[in-house]
Amino acid sequence: MKQRLTYLGFFLTPFIPVIFYLVSAQAGFDAYALSIVFGVYAFVLVCNQFYLASQPAVLLKVLSEKQVRNLHSTAPLLLLALAGAHALLKLTVGFTLSSSQAVIGLLAFVLFFVGILSALMLFANTVLTKRVAFAAIRTSVMAKGGLTHQKARTMHNLMVPTGLLVLAHVLLASTSDFAYNPWGMSMLVIWMVYSLLSYLNYRLSGRKKRGSKS
Repeated sequence: MKQRLTYLGFFLTPFIPVIFYLVSAQAGFDAYALSIVFGVYAFVLVCNQFYLASQPAVLLKVLSEKQVRNLHSTAPLLLLALAGAHALLKLTVGFTLSSSQAVIGLLAFVLFFVGILSALMLFANTVLTKRVAFAAIRTSVMAKGGLTHQKARTMHNLMVPTGLLVLAHVLLASTSDFAYNPWGMSMLVIWMVYSLLSYLNYRLSGRKKRGSKS
């Protein structure tokens, strides 16, 4: 029961800041409102990726380490779908790629796409990993690229600055104006900062432990 509630909370809590953003934007039931929903939800999923990667004790008490890792490996697919839909809807209602905010958002999306794809291909454990053909392709790519599991993970850490790009993209949005949307914007900023710090603390602690064993 606790596990079901945890999963339910994981996918429902992003709607809390979504509501604040919709209210502040005074959006109706249209493509623009839907773009806000997808964009804010995707942002929270970005934060959640860093949080899940930090192997938080509060989640490990309810879910197993394998379940947390699986959630971390599969959630990015939803993230990319929502981010892509967000961008397409923005273009549909008249927004362009000429603004600095749009350029930053597009760059972040491309980097996340490459980062997530490389993780799935190089080291993430997914349903595909169990297939012999996929395992052979992964081994071949790693060998030809001179990559190791550790090097692949180090490359994946480039997602941290990408997360900061996403934060900049959100802060530049008109719906993030503090005067009109202090609660929604504050929730997103605080959650991103907390998630990033949790992840960085986890990585640094891990390095210290490995260093003490050698």
